[in-house]
Amino acid sequence: GLAVIIFMAQLNQFKILDNGVLTWVSGTTLFIMAGLTALTIAIVLIFPKISKAIPASLVAIIIVFAIVYLGDINTTQVMDIANVSGSLPTFHIPMVPFTFETLKIIFPYALIMASVGLVESLLTLNMVDEITNTKGNSNKEAVAQGTANVVNGFFGGMGGCAMVAQTLVNISAGARTRLSAIIGALAILIIILVGSPVIEQIPIAALVGV
Repeated sequence: GLAVIIFMAQLNQFKILDNGVLTWVSGTTLFIMAGLTALTIAIVLIFPKISKAIPASLVAIIIVFAIVYLGDINTTQVMDIANVSGSLPTFHIPMVPFTFETLKIIFPYALIMASVGLVESLLTLNMVDEITNTKGNSNKEAVAQGTANVVNGFFGGMGGCAMVAQTLVNISAGARTRLSAIIGALAILIIILVGSPVIEQIPIAALVGV
């Protein structure tokens, strides 16, 4: 079921907004995206048989990026759908009245977000336990996620939770300890602060393939 959900989510990348309506890409654009996606998948599947020293997904993204950049191929890139550059956030207290009326407005949405986030995080934790044959601590996961989201709100961030797709990519790359999460967070920070011009040129097809 998770595989189907992840697959269906990637299909949206093969659509464009035309007069406010999402429509499928066609012609040369479709063939280029499909070809690059297929190449990415092939690299991800074949490269681990050659070497596991470097994550296959990273190798696939670099190769497809190089082909698009050097070949000057016109295809959808990260910059076409998102702006990943940014700066360090600043601390601030939300400018809302601390009253019971405010709580009545916010609480239902907060409850829904917390429930969905916890379900996905615990589902991801269970999946990781099955794949790695380990036993995670669901209580620690829930408390850590709740604490992070509360602190996050004071820095203008959105609520977050564990993600199945990203976790699968991380595990397939060989991640087994907390160090992988720390490196991932630092890498994202570096990308946002200084590496965004390069990341924004990555072909969407490469990310879809991964």
